[in-house]
Amino acid sequence: MGMTMVEKILARASGRPAVQAGDTVVAKVDMNILIDLMFTQWPDPLSIADAERTAVILDHAVPAPSVVDANAAVLAREFAA
Repeated sequence: MGMTMVEKILARASGRPAVQAGDTVVAKVDMNILIDLMFTQWPDPLSIADAERTAVILDHAVPAPSVVDANAAVLAREFAA
């Protein structure tokens, strides 16, 4: 059976002829996305390796339903600045 669309994308980005479910793949990505839900789990985010290819997206908890989510949004905005 052939590869799925995602497998083809990952194979190309990793320079491999083929990948399949369960493979560990190291690939260069076009864009990194940090979502708002992650900022509640990372009390002290590290630095971004490539800021030009990174976006912080606040879309799951907007408006913030709790103080924890509101504080995470503040942290995300400060981190992105």
